[in-house]
Amino acid sequence: MPIHSDELRTVSFRGKLLSTVAAIGIFGGAAHAQSTAGSEQGASDEPAMLEEIVITGSYIARSSQETLSSPTLIVGAQEIARTGFTGVDDLLQLNTANIGSVGGAQDLAAGGADDRDTRSANLRGLGVQSTLVLMNGRRVANTDGYTNLVALTPTIAVKRVETVLDGASATYGSDAIAGVMNIITDDTFEGLKLSGQYTHIADAPRYVVEGMFGGGNEKFHAVVSASYEYQDKLQGYEREVTNFDNTSGLAQPGNYILTERPTTAGGGDVIIDNGINGPINYSELYDVISARNGGGSVQFADPWCTDPSTGGIYSGSRAFPDGACRFSYQQRNPVKPRSRVTLVHLDANYQLSEDHTLYFEGRYYQQGTERFGIASFPITTGSLVVPDSNPYNPFGVDVTFAGRLLGNMSPDRVEKVDLDSMHIVTGIKGELPGFSNWNYDVKGVYSREDYTLYTSDTDLISAQNAFNGYGGPDCQISPMGVPAASEVAGAGNCVYFSPFGRDQQDNDPRTDYNVLTPYQRGEVAELRYVEAIVTGDLFELPGGTAGVAFGGQIREEYQSISLDASVVNGRFGFTGKSLPGEGERTIKSFFSELYLPVISSVDIQLAARYEDYGLFSTFDPKVGVNWRPTDWLAVRGSYSTAFRAPDVDETVSNQVNSGVGQTVDPLDPTDTGTFRVIRTVSNPDLQPEQSRNLNLGVSVKPIDRLLLSLDYFDFKFSDQIALEAAQQVINSDPNGPRVERDEFGRLLAVNIGYFNSGRTRTNGFDFRANYSFDLGSGTVSIDNMATLITTYEVQLGVNAPVIDALGSRNNSNPGAPSPKFRDNLRVGYTMDQHAANVAMRYTSSLDDDLNGGKIGSWTVFDAQYSYSFGDDDQMRVTIGANNIFDRKPPAAAFTGYLPSLHDALGRQAYIRLTVGL
Repeated sequence: MPIHSDELRTVSFRGKLLSTVAAIGIFGGAAHAQSTAGSEQGASDEPAMLEEIVITGSYIARSSQETLSSPTLIVGAQEIARTGFTGVDDLLQLNTANIGSVGGAQDLAAGGADDRDTRSANLRGLGVQSTLVLMNGRRVANTDGYTNLVALTPTIAVKRVETVLDGASATYGSDAIAGVMNIITDDTFEGLKLSGQYTHIADAPRYVVEGMFGGGNEKFHAVVSASYEYQDKLQGYEREVTNFDNTSGLAQPGNYILTERPTTAGGGDVIIDNGINGPINYSELYDVISARNGGGSVQFADPWCTDPSTGGIYSGSRAFPDGACRFSYQQRNPVKPRSRVTLVHLDANYQLSEDHTLYFEGRYYQQGTERFGIASFPITTGSLVVPDSNPYNPFGVDVTFAGRLLGNMSPDRVEKVDLDSMHIVTGIKGELPGFSNWNYDVKGVYSREDYTLYTSDTDLISAQNAFNGYGGPDCQISPMGVPAASEVAGAGNCVYFSPFGRDQQDNDPRTDYNVLTPYQRGEVAELRYVEAIVTGDLFELPGGTAGVAFGGQIREEYQSISLDASVVNGRFGFTGKSLPGEGERTIKSFFSELYLPVISSVDIQLAARYEDYGLFSTFDPKVGVNWRPTDWLAVRGSYSTAFRAPDVDETVSNQVNSGVGQTVDPLDPTDTGTFRVIRTVSNPDLQPEQSRNLNLGVSVKPIDRLLLSLDYFDFKFSDQIALEAAQQVINSDPNGPRVERDEFGRLLAVNIGYFNSGRTRTNGFDFRANYSFDLGSGTVSIDNMATLITTYEVQLGVNAPVIDALGSRNNSNPGAPSPKFRDNLRVGYTMDQHAANVAMRYTSSLDDDLNGGKIGSWTVFDAQYSYSFGDDDQMRVTIGANNIFDRKPPAAAFTGYLPSLHDALGRQAYIRLTVGL
């Protein structure tokens, strides 16, 4: 079986204007395929008699896309093969309308999940939750607040990816504010197809193997596909752009807070010589600092902070040790975790009769990842005291520790994640009995995602035991730190732990039990729904037969969070106190659509959907018009409203989620920012986000085999759901009830929540061009997609000022990074069994509002060559490279680069072998 048949030739354009309305394939997708089909028709004006298909954004099957009113981008199987990408998530790089995705790369500023392999869509930069991602037109469960594109289906099974760049809540309901991305699998495939690819990435190689088998008989047909992908870890020190100093004030060696004058056992002054700074009289220095502060506590940097063997960095305006000990953690942060991904997908159908068909879809996904990072977390909550009885304490008095308990030179701490998901669909479809040209589709869907994090943190009680001399797994001590009468501090099974830099490599290994305590965090998300849809013909109009679709859906959404008791009780020093919880809701939906071919050149689409969430309800209409005044011109337009309902954890769950983030204490002039605990609670009064969407477009075919398309988009996004900024809460009331401090006044934690805030507006233009011509015995194809954003405004609160966020990183705004211009260009050449293409991906520069600097533009080139051979060209070998010139991403403050727009992987050279039988 030939393996490079065109997947998209089922779409006809009646031999007239190619892609006259909306559907232009990225990098030569649909448009290129259709131009080929058109050339094969020659000069004939007869319409092609091809099967009807349902295009994303409509429930009514059409024999051509020229009747659509919304811009729809299509990437087919051939277009995916023209890249070196191995996953559906990578296809986002081909869509210039997608900005600000988050996921498994080092995405500290955007809060991405860097402990696992995930990736979100984010059309128009309106938020990862504002793009609805479907698989074969159906929702799937998620545990990240967005659908993980990595987890949907093996790439070998993808028939095409359709992306509607317009609001689609009138058709699909919640989340379709910015558009819809629909991954469609090949459920008619017959035969066997195998593929393997090795990608050389410096320090982080990747390989993927895939297979697909399809077959059956007159009544039954099934297609099963599977893939396994391995990606090695990549650490910050392995890339120049992430190998930079980024210091933490809660470092190791740490800092020590004293409330009384240091003294030796004999009552004399404490003098310490660390071999670098010379002898220092800490007792006299304590007197000086205490007098300067008007009494109260005194902080010293660890006496061995400046010793190169500790990795410490002294920071302060005064001479050592009158300041803070920090260290640079950035180099040991992961850029990507090590990941192993297994995917299995099944499509099957059984023909009950000539008019009725049972169908089934199943998917199983399993991911195991390992995140390699710094040995221990900083202590951001609670206090650890090194008593004067600890023999390693050089100050002779009790001191409070602030820092990390394991040194920068210690081995990596490995966090592990297991992510399992399943997706099951079963249904029946066919002709509605007793009604000619009327069809029904009834289905039930069950989707589940289960995420478990295996990590560790410092149990404050256990660590304090070790400070007191009762460390080690065999030391008999109660859970609350009371030693058995038989135990003696620092004797037998009980040992001391020292956090001081002098001792960080020499502690008794038994204290590992006290310093890092393992714990788990689990999350389960379930999606269950039943849906019934009826479609049919209504009446004849001058332009053809009017069509109608209507239906209903009952959907249940469930989410639960499970936590170890140690987290619930707030015993950890970094994670902070969280509460497990769960939430569930039922949504009832009713929807309808009307297609009116008013005359042969004018089509109208009307759609509406009503959804009832119990706490609120929504109604969203859509009207679209497509007008083709000549065979070389098409004009389209649409107007709709759309919405995003609050997620379960945002509004109906009783969980309290605890995380960490960089904050600055406004009451401490020496604080330049460090990690602190941030607790998040739900808000049952949240209302859905709303949007109004306008699209106006035109497609022109000035000469044969040249297609130009331009669309103007305008999104007005209101009632935006936002999470309060921790820093703003702290700044507004530094000593308020939502801000937690310790006995010394040090900032430990802050409580934040969700709220409906302000608005976002964005508008601009999408431009697409497709041209092909013969050169010698081959064909040259040129495909381009570009997006120019002319407005991107965000408002942080209802009465807050409107911020012009266009061309900005938007680190302090709710918007996504917003480059003004993005462009993707591909030039390809095919001749007999040979095919080659070169692609350029360009992203314009940004203002870095994190430090007032500039994040430069980025231009990346990809190249590929493939050769087909064997009987019927059933085998193909492909070589190529993405980012062939090894262009590093432009520098950005704090994170080194912007993972939501760029990548730090560098050149990705690959070789792929595909065999079809």
